[in-house]
Amino acid sequence: MIEKPKDGAESWLPNSPPPSDFDRAAYQKRIDDIVGTRDGRPIIKLAWAPQEFRWMPHALPSDPPGYVFPVFCVGRNAEGELVAPPRWVLLQRAEPQHYAHSWESSRYSVHEGQVWDWRGPCPPERYTELRAHCFHDGECCPCHGDTCECGPEYLHCWGRYLDPNERLLDWIRKTNQAAQADQDVDPNRDVREHNAPNAQRQWVNDHQKAEERRIIGIGDLDREMQEFWRRKPVSMNLKKTDSGIILLN
Repeated sequence: MIEKPKDGAESWLPNSPPPSDFDRAAYQKRIDDIVGTRDGRPIIKLAWAPQEFRWMPHALPSDPPGYVFPVFCVGRNAEGELVAPPRWVLLQRAEPQHYAHSWESSRYSVHEGQVWDWRGPCPPERYTELRAHCFHDGECCPCHGDTCECGPEYLHCWGRYLDPNERLLDWIRKTNQAAQADQDVDPNRDVREHNAPNAQRQWVNDHQKAEERRIIGIGDLDREMQEFWRRKPVSMNLKKTDSGIILLN
């Protein structure tokens, strides 16, 4: 469900800026104090959803669109542009030791007679979707509170805008404590060596089911392609030049 702006516009802007009165750096420091950093980079990153992108799959030998698909994607607006909700979100970091060994082996496959590049070059660091911060007031959907529990009939309810607050920090603390207590969680371990207990496997299954509820319409790409690539989002630190070219920041 897409929340319409108060001015009555039918779609969100693809590059809506974050609120200027919120101190992102100060809040990020509070997150880092809870979770820590690695190599000077946050393990959990606060981000503005319209500024976070993943690789757009493409068929060879066409030129790659690059990192132009929003990690948190609502769908397309009235102009046909892919848009993200104007919400603060959390991304979690994965270390190269965890994913780099198998990146190229699963990067390409043949689909309907064409070779597709699903993932792009192996990134030096990887941030994946963790949580979107919002609240539900019973009007955006039937739910109230921080979490939408409506079920499949509300696949894309992004709730109402909310500044990052103490409740979000409490959620980060609980999530971090659970991860620290689980000896089987190690972002530096090769995923091929990961032998999870039942509780951890259930968490993985629940996480995947939650991701599957976020299926979106993306024009020419069909469902099979979405499912292959949607579960492997990559967030890069990017900037857009005046001429429209997206580069590493």
